[in-house]
Amino acid sequence: MRLSRVVLTIFFAAAISCLQAQDQCELTLGQAADEFNAGHFYDIPGLLKDCLNQRQKPEWRQRAYLLLAQTYLLLDDPEGAERSYLEVLRANPEYVTNDTQDPIDLVYLSSKFTASPVFSLFGKIGPNVSIIRQIVDRKAFVGSIDERYILRPGFQIAFGADWNYDDNLSVALEGNFVFSAYKLESKGVFDHDVVEFKDQQTWARIPLSVKYTDDQGKYRPYGYVGISADILLSDRATFLYTDGTLNQTDGVVKMDQQVEESPVLNLKSKRNTFNYSWFIGGGLKYKLGLQYAFIDLRYSFGMTNLVNTNNSIYEYGMGDRTSADFQGTGEPTMTWGHIDDYFRMDNLFLSVGYVYPLYKPRKLKKARSRSVLRSIKKQKHEVTGD
Repeated sequence: MRLSRVVLTIFFAAAISCLQAQDQCELTLGQAADEFNAGHFYDIPGLLKDCLNQRQKPEWRQRAYLLLAQTYLLLDDPEGAERSYLEVLRANPEYVTNDTQDPIDLVYLSSKFTASPVFSLFGKIGPNVSIIRQIVDRKAFVGSIDERYILRPGFQIAFGADWNYDDNLSVALEGNFVFSAYKLESKGVFDHDVVEFKDQQTWARIPLSVKYTDDQGKYRPYGYVGISADILLSDRATFLYTDGTLNQTDGVVKMDQQVEESPVLNLKSKRNTFNYSWFIGGGLKYKLGLQYAFIDLRYSFGMTNLVNTNNSIYEYGMGDRTSADFQGTGEPTMTWGHIDDYFRMDNLFLSVGYVYPLYKPRKLKKARSRSVLRSIKKQKHEVTGD
């Protein structure tokens, strides 16, 4: 108990000391600003030195280094001004000078630097549905069979990085784990039977896209288009077979039904492992300080037939066709009356995620000075009226 009190006392003493130091440095910064306004430029770096060596809030460091940058400009010390402005961007990577309010020499200095992120990391998660597009309609048995594909929910999780060409245009590379599913319902098998086929896939997908993003405001819409390499990791299915039989009792005809469910069947050998797709999407980013939360909607168009046409009934690569293992590969067709249509799979993805930009304050190889010169000419024109 006594030890806890000692620890709490030390903690509160340290917190109070930190607050007092911050208050003192706030007074020091105010004094430095007064010295600047009075034209006493040489005293300012020494006045701020001790506080700058302490751990200060980013907002304080931004104001202090802005004052130092202007001071060094007036002292004709370009290297000191550049070092100071670089620290401004480290304190606040999104700081931008104002052409109409800031001194023009500071605006010109800012045109030599940027802190825009070269890379941004992101992660996202959300639900999806799979849309089946038939290429060839196939049936295991002759007859009038009513088939329909039914949507089932899946989900995905993804991580990736944006390489930012500029403030608007970027290239994104992702790694996605996708769990997709669909159901095929067949009515009229052997006239009265119904077969429900539920199929679930696990994918590793590697999408590559080009993205355009609005770089202004709290809410920033974006859109993109890209291609994806899609690797099928597993495919497992179950069948629910409803055997319907017409029986007549006392002159009344009724349908008796017997339901049987299959074990989980591995259909990986009946699928093509390597596939590809293209996609289009967009979303909205919401600015949270220096990071972003976002919501994203994507539609992916499958471009390959998922069915392995060589193994769609039996797995012929197994060798001995009289073996029990070989005969077992035909169970979906021979036992449950199912044969895959040739089909492509589309996906609709809805995701929420988070973006973490890797800001990099740096000096540009080529200053963006043209806009500054235009601003100078505009201000001169407004003053002189020429």
